Amino acid sequence: MKISDIGEFGFIDAIKENTLFQSKNIVIGIGDDGAVYKTTPGWEQVAVIDTMVQDSHFIIGRTATWHDVGYKAVASNLSDIAAMGAVPTHLVLSTALNPELDVADVEEMYRGIKDICRDFSVNIIGGDTVMSTSGVVITVSAFGEIEAGKALRRSGAQAGDVVAVSHTIGNSAGGLDVLLAGRDGYEALKKAHQYPYPQVELGRLLVAHHCHSLNDISDGLASESNEIAKASGADLVIDRDAVPTSTELQAWSKETGKDIWKFVFNGGEDYELVFTMAPDDFRALQEEYPAVTQIGTVRAGEGRVFLRHDGQETLLAPTGWTHF
Repeated sequence: MKISDIGEFGFIDAIKENTLFQSKNIVIGIGDDGAVYKTTPGWEQVAVIDTMVQDSHFIIGRTATWHDVGYKAVASNLSDIAAMGAVPTHLVLSTALNPELDVADVEEMYRGIKDICRDFSVNIIGGDTVMSTSGVVITVSAFGEIEAGKALRRSGAQAGDVVAVSHTIGNSAGGLDVLLAGRDGYEALKKAHQYPYPQVELGRLLVAHHCHSLNDISDGLASESNEIAKASGADLVIDRDAVPTSTELQAWSKETGKDIWKFVFNGGEDYELVFTMAPDDFRALQEEYPAVTQIGTVRAGEGRVFLRHDGQETLLAPTGWTHF
């Protein structure tokens, strides 16, 4: 059965169930011209938006399934919420669908959306559906909230800060490379690309532990660290060999002969966090959340990033994923 067989309203009826996972603040959900929700007194609201385009961000049957397309479209937004130190609460979404698309495929995409929303107690409170004459386009706008005055920004890095990252870096780019090669195995790399996990818990801990600056790694560590440096007007010095990488990424790089550091610094879509904070605060954070690693330091400067290796420093350009 095709989308054209059931029409817009039949499609809405097919996907509108099981969309509220934390309903106490919802006044009006899906079904009216707009959604209505209550905000938490003393908290400020955070809004983010992101779009995925078929054959640009994902290739069905090669790099993605419809389920992980839905999941990832939400994950990228929740990662932006996490990068502000906030709690995700609601989302609205817009989908452009080809009339010849199978209803089962669209339902699978929405199952991925609902699965991650359920995991993070995020409500789906509205959306829009239009026709596409080519591939699918999915746009998600997510909302969150954070205690007034506590939002974390890119611009707070201070000389003497630790530069750190969460978990391991480069897995998503490595996973995309594996998928494009059609290679069996390397399941952790593939999962990192198809099902990235937003670091909401760590974002909240960074608020509690007085983090100075924060960014999520969506376009590559080189790009994101440069954004912090430029916004803060300080220099970041990254020790290349301190950046944590996974055993699977190391194995894939060895098998293919590809430079592991290109995956790490230029690959993107890890949706891990890169941040700076005072050394004592970092040590306290690490005791509570061990999966963070110091990769460098902040010093007074002009908003640049330097890569240290073999006793030398070279300028790390903000190269990574770019849309144009």
